[in-house]
Amino acid sequence: MDDHSVSDILDLLACPDDGGRMVISQQHLRCTHCGKIFEIRGGIPLLYPDDLDRRHLEQEEKLGEQMQHRTPPRREESYQREWEKSKEEFWSFVREKTSSGGMTILNAGCGIDTHFLRLGEDNKIIAFDLMHGLLRTLRAAHGSPNNIAGDIHALPFRHGSVDALCCIDLIHHESGDLRRILRSFHDTLKLGGMLFLEDVNAWGVFQFWKSILLPRPAHAALRSAYHRLKGSTIQPAEYEFPTSVWRVGKLLEETGFTSVEAIPLRSYPLRTRFPAWIYRSISKNERISRYHNFHYFFFAVKR
Repeated sequence: MDDHSVSDILDLLACPDDGGRMVISQQHLRCTHCGKIFEIRGGIPLLYPDDLDRRHLEQEEKLGEQMQHRTPPRREESYQREWEKSKEEFWSFVREKTSSGGMTILNAGCGIDTHFLRLGEDNKIIAFDLMHGLLRTLRAAHGSPNNIAGDIHALPFRHGSVDALCCIDLIHHESGDLRRILRSFHDTLKLGGMLFLEDVNAWGVFQFWKSILLPRPAHAALRSAYHRLKGSTIQPAEYEFPTSVWRVGKLLEETGFTSVEAIPLRSYPLRTRFPAWIYRSISKNERISRYHNFHYFFFAVKR
């Protein structure tokens, strides 16, 4: 076990079940309150709560394996370019806001997105994900220094422990539990801490007719049928669903965040060029680029 990196962030960690302080004990982590033992596997603590949805974990692990080994077909080249641009837009904004350095930054639901690692030059960065396998790849192949496996529903971090929290393309996987998740983000941040939240937007220009006008069961059934007929290499999980930019913004304010701002976005990931061209034309209207992109992007502060 490599516990050096674990000791570097030990004071930030908390038991996911009762919030107790964690200590390193015989090559494991132990909660000083309830006594529960947590495995450290390959230098990565597995801080899963007792009520972890194991079926959900299995489905996410399957998706994670597909993501790691998938080679996008040529017909998706424009989609991949736009997707990469959307990530660069997000992380460029984060880098600008954290350029002063000396911050502790948590990436919740990091996957294998390596953009985040650039922030580690001047800050302490922590990669957090449900899937140990993705964190293992991020650590071994890309040098991610601090990695924690756990459940977004029970963040294993002490309240008020991080300066900035980034979350990108995660909460549509947990669309039925938004209030609880946003509350956990608020709790984890220090006073004055910054939240950077981007996710799939139900009100996107080419999406609202599916995610808003169709009943959710019909949306899920049609999406599954589409991907089966198309022979997609990655099948979306049954519980994924785009979230509403309007509802998420309102929930952030109700949770206690201030300075909640929707950030304009220019890239629009779609598998054909023509709709993306249409979006680039109409997104000159700032309201479109803030609220009707494929993604929405919120910046908020805990006061």
